[in-house]
Amino acid sequence: MKLFNVENKTILITGASRGIGKSLAIGFRDAGAIVYGTGSKPESVAWMEKEKIVPLVLDVRLENGAFEVIGKIREKHQRLDCLINNAGIATNTPASGFKEDELQNIIQTNYTGVFRTCQAYYKHQKKQGGNIINVASVLGMVGSKFASVYSGTKGAVISLTKALAIEWCNSNYRVNAICPGLIDTDMTDMIKEKESVLEQVKGDIPMGRLGQSQELLGAAIFLASDASSYVTGTSMVVDGGMTAQ
Repeated sequence: MKLFNVENKTILITGASRGIGKSLAIGFRDAGAIVYGTGSKPESVAWMEKEKIVPLVLDVRLENGAFEVIGKIREKHQRLDCLINNAGIATNTPASGFKEDELQNIIQTNYTGVFRTCQAYYKHQKKQGGNIINVASVLGMVGSKFASVYSGTKGAVISLTKALAIEWCNSNYRVNAICPGLIDTDMTDMIKEKESVLEQVKGDIPMGRLGQSQELLGAAIFLASDASSYVTGTSMVVDGGMTAQ
C-alpha cells in the first residue's frame, strides 16, 4: 500500500491563487491529484487552467458560496476527497486602531469562511465521510504584537478543528490543521520591508530563516493521504522551531 498516495484524489484548496495555497495546488497536482483551486476574483485564478488546476471563483465570506462550489465538484466526481481551507488575510494594524470594517473582514475570511466551508462539505457528503485540513497559524498558539485579530481567528480555527474532529468522527470525517510559522509569501511582506525587522524575526526562529511555502506540502500530503488514517483533531506545526523555544 502506498501510504502517501494522493493520485486521483479530488482536492479543493481555497485561497489557491497565491502564496501557500498556490504552492499546495501545484504540489498536489504534481502528486497526481485532481485539484480545484479557488480565488476571490476571476483574474486571480486565471493562471490555473494552463497549469492543469481547475479554477473556481469563491469569496468565502459569502453565505452560500462554498456550498455551491462543492456542489459543482461533486456533480462531476460524486465525491470530494479532501477540503483544504487555506483562504485567509492578515494586517499589521495595532489592536487600538482597528476599524469595524477591517475587523469584520478578517473574522469573516479567516474564521466564518472556514466554518461555512467545513459545514458545506459536511452537508454535501455526510453519508460518505471526508477529510478536512484547515490552514491555521502558530500565531493562533503564541502571541505577537500587531496580530491581535489575526491571532484570535487562527486560534479559533485550531479550536474549531478539534471540535469538528470530535463531532464528526462518527460520520467518518477526519479534521486536522496545519500551523505554519512565518512563511516567505506576500503576507509576510510587512516583515520583509525593513531589514532590521526581518533580521530580528529570523533571530527568533531556531532555523534562522523564513519558511518556503512548498515546505508545507509534506504535511498536507500526509494529512490528505491514508498515511494519516488514525490522525484527527491535531495541529501539525511547521515553523522552523519557532514554537519549540
